[in-house]
Amino acid sequence: MNFGGRIVVLYLSFVALIVTLVVMSYGQKVELVSDDYYAQEIKFQDKIDAINNEKALGGSINHTINENEVILNVDSSLLSNDFEGTIHFFRPSDSSKDIQLKMNFINNTQSINSKQLIHGAYKLQLSWTSNQKKYFKEEVIFIN
Repeated sequence: MNFGGRIVVLYLSFVALIVTLVVMSYGQKVELVSDDYYAQEIKFQDKIDAINNEKALGGSINHTINENEVILNVDSSLLSNDFEGTIHFFRPSDSSKDIQLKMNFINNTQSINSKQLIHGAYKLQLSWTSNQKKYFKEEVIFIN
């Protein structure tokens, strides 16, 4: 093969490589932390204030993990007439595995069946309002 033929083969190989990489990149799943990332970024100061409110509390919401359940315990001083909140199990690796629940404490305890969660790491995000103040707490947990 002469010099010109080698250049053509090298050029066509390069083009085939680039086309293959472009096709593979279109098949990749790309996830943001959330779909409304930019809207949440604008309200980030509210989240910082809620985190600081939670840190200033004497008691808070704590969790324990058993074989079959995640148990949340709330300090009774937080439960007020306007208490409401959400529990978000955020799976960083796959948003389709996220679970969001409403807080519903009975005798200062809420039990969540961990069978609906797959094995691995989650961010347990607790967001609640009590006495017209917003609170936020986030912890990394591991489900066996």
